[in-house]
This record gives sequence, structure tokens and C-alpha cells, in this order.
Amino acid sequence: MKVLFIFLDIHSYHCNEYHFGLAYLSSFLKSKGYDVEYRYVSEQDEFKDILTTVTDYAPDVIGFTAVESQFVHIKRLSGLIREKFRGLMICGGVYVTLYPEALIEADSLDGVIRGEGEYALLQLLENLNTGRDCRETPNFCYYDRGKNRLIKNNLLPLIENLDVLPFPDRAIFDHNAYLNKHHSLQFLFNRGCPFNCTYCSNHGLAQVYGRESNVTRFRSVDNCLKEIGEVLNTYTTNKPLEFIDDLFTLNTTWLFEFLSKYKRDFNRPFVCCTRPNLASDELFARLRDAGCFRVMLSIESGNDFIRNEVMKRNISRGQLLDSFRLARKYGVETSGVAMVGLPFETKEMVWDTIKTIAHTKATDFTLNIFYPYKGTELYGVCKEKGFLKDGDHTIKERRESILSLPDLSKEDILFFHRNCDRLVMRHRPFINRIRFYTKKHLGKLLKATGLMDILKRSRFFLKVRRLIYS
Repeated sequence: MKVLFIFLDIHSYHCNEYHFGLAYLSSFLKSKGYDVEYRYVSEQDEFKDILTTVTDYAPDVIGFTAVESQFVHIKRLSGLIREKFRGLMICGGVYVTLYPEALIEADSLDGVIRGEGEYALLQLLENLNTGRDCRETPNFCYYDRGKNRLIKNNLLPLIENLDVLPFPDRAIFDHNAYLNKHHSLQFLFNRGCPFNCTYCSNHGLAQVYGRESNVTRFRSVDNCLKEIGEVLNTYTTNKPLEFIDDLFTLNTTWLFEFLSKYKRDFNRPFVCCTRPNLASDELFARLRDAGCFRVMLSIESGNDFIRNEVMKRNISRGQLLDSFRLARKYGVETSGVAMVGLPFETKEMVWDTIKTIAHTKATDFTLNIFYPYKGTELYGVCKEKGFLKDGDHTIKERRESILSLPDLSKEDILFFHRNCDRLVMRHRPFINRIRFYTKKHLGKLLKATGLMDILKRSRFFLKVRRLIYS
């Protein structure tokens, strides 16, 4: 039986061809004897190529995944495919898990798989193989048009021992070409986040499973290191590794064992994420010792009311600034990430964020535009308060706003988003401005000439970069 996975990422903020969720599904299904193909779509002009793939590959099942802002493209593409395809067409991912009602709007889809997909999708394929009704599959959701009713089947338990899963499939597309385009070799080890930030999907996912929080599940350290070893033996690259888990540093017992063994076995530069309230001297000392040269630290908002009352981050200003200070102390670069355009936000509150970004002295920073994802608490707030107006919300995710806020216009939001660099630099000492713009423009020149990739292979380059830009 053949399965075709399609990942739509049209004009998106991420522009990341490799989807770990589908990669895990692919390796799992292949281990059970199924044939899997994968296609990435970044432009609507590529729809015709997908139709050709459907004809040539002749899959039995087509599976989509996409975030909310991409679902409109799934509806369009699945409609085109349905004109020539009579097999099963489904969708999975966070959006349809939190909002399965989206299925009602997509006539061409036969159903969606909610929640964790490996065992649910396997059982779906086995049902098809044996002639059983696939609508009886756990996690499956479908719209009974005769009864005008959405049917949601019970969910299988979450996989507690993640070591039972094969490593994500990197052979489903040209991973060497991917590496040539991107600055790092990425890994995803763990699942879940226990924090209940109102703009994030994790509290919604927890509710779907009847849990108070989406508790993080960890693969064993040795299992993660084995994956790193296999990938490095398969793909020759000197680029740094990047551990993209949202909370790579949450469990210090796991983390310190990982760092110790990683240094012993690989001793390569790497990038990871952490959270300001998890920062400590010991954390950054151990990260730096193991080869970490950069961490992503989320600021989200520099205004205490927005950050803690609206977003429910529960991070004090002191914790926020201290985490960046500790990173500088141990020579670790920082990427600060914040948002603008949140419910109840005013211009003055956005200026708090701009000034806070400046005060963190982050090596680099990004100011995204808030998007209210269905199924999150903040979506409910936006709906209740009338900040969401009727209409087509097919916008460029994180680059435009779909909200109508009383004290912050869409024009104001775009102004802060487009001028973030300049506005932040106003509030930094002159020497910091020189460093930032030197890095920004020199970095562009090095990338354009191809010298950046050569320099990144040098440990000396990383040491110089930390010295200049931290």
C-alpha cells in the first residue's frame, strides 16, 4: 500500500521543507512495510506538479498536514486532486486536532486524524488493507453529511516510551540539498510542553487528551545520541547542529547527561532553545562547555501586563533580563523573539517591548506579528472581545495582523514590525549599534559570496563571533 504525504508551506514564515512530524510518520510506516513518498509545496504554481505525482505514484492514501493559515491551500489542492483521485484523502496536525470542524469546510477530505499520528495512521491503513471501515479507526474524525454531524472517535493514549519509534526519515527528500540551503543540521528529540501560554497550542492539546498540561515526554539520552551518530555518518556536513525542541533544557537531569555524553562523543557546536525562567549559572556553564554557542530565548512581550496577564508566561522582567545577562556571561549568543499586535495591546506597550529587546542586548532578535490560532485561549479572547472580524483570513502568517484592535491599528502593527531593527537600535549604546549593523551587513556579504559556510566550519570563527557580538 502506498502513502503520499504533502506538506503545504505557501509563502510562509517558516520556509522549512523538512517536516519532523511527517518524517516520523514516514519512518514508522516504512518500518511496517508501507511505501511512502513526500512532497513539499511552497508555491501554488507547484499544484500541477503534485497532480502529476498523484498520477505517476498512484497512492492509496494521501495525507496532508498544515498550520491554520495553510488550510485554505489544502482545500484548494485537495479539490483539484479529488477530480482524478478516488482513494482516501486525510489531514493531520495541530490545527485539525484542535479544530476538527475545519473538515466541514473541506469537501474533498474524507477525514482527519487528531492527536499523535503514528499508531492511529497504522491502524487506519490496516483497516483499509483488511476491508474494514476506516471510519472506525481511533483518532479518526469525519463529517457525516447525511446526519449533518461531526463524528470524533476516541483517542489512542499518547506514546510514553518514544524510544520505540524509529528515527525520523530524512531520505524522503534530498536532505543534502536541504543542508546546503540551511545554516544547521536540525534534530527534534522530545514532545510536549507543560506550560500553558495562551497563544500556544500546548494547552489546547492537553485539553484534547483530558490533561491539565501537555507534559514533556523525553526520549532516552542514548537514543538521541544514536540518532545524531547515524545522521552524521549519512550526511557529511560541518554545519552546527540545532536542537529545535521548545524546551530542550527543561529536565536538567536529562539535559546534563545528554551534554556530558554529547561532548564526549561529538564535541560539535550546537544551537538550542531555552526559557528565561529556566536560566541559571549552571545551565549556561554546562551548555557552553558542551559546545552551545547560541540559544533562542523568547521575550514575547516586554510589557508585564501583556506577557503575564494576557499571554500567561509567568516570567518576571527580572528573570527575562537575567537570562540574557547569564548567556553573555558565559559567552553564549542569544536570539530574542517577541510579538506585536496582541489583544489589549497599545502603542505604549509595544514601546515597552522595543525597549526591552534593546535592554536584553540580544545578539539578534525578531519581532513577529501575533496570529490567533483556533483552539488556543487567546483565540477565544479575540472572538469574545470582537477583535476578529468576519472575512478571509488568508494572510502572511506572523507578517500581517488579522485583528481589529481598539488601541493599536494594523498600520501601527506593520510599522513596528517593519522597523524593529531601527527602533531597537535607538535604545542601545552607540557601540552596540555599530556591532549589530556590522554583523547584519557583513553577514549578508559573507552569505552572498559563499564564505559564511566556509567560516562556520572553523571553531576560531565561532570564538571571534562570540567575542565581537555577544
